[in-house]
Amino acid sequence: MDEPFAGVDAATESAIISLLQGLRSRGKTILVVHHDLPTARTYFDWLLLLNMRVVAFGPTEQVFTPELLQKTYGGRLTVLSEVAEAVGAKAH
Repeated sequence: MDEPFAGVDAATESAIISLLQGLRSRGKTILVVHHDLPTARTYFDWLLLLNMRVVAFGPTEQVFTPELLQKTYGGRLTVLSEVAEAVGAKAH
């Protein structure tokens, strides 16, 4: 799915997530392009971080780290420091 949450309201996003969780519970694999870092950790079990090449791939709790996000975005993401702080706070 290519950015299924783009341009949808909160209720629709919630409905999409429920649908995806139902598919996951039935053993289905779904690939989703998603750029919203604050929800990536909550929505997905595995992440593939790309920046012209594979930066990291694996379970979300191992891949969604400040170091790997920095490698992925190279400091060009204005909210990266906020996300990194949130990740760091959850890790401690």
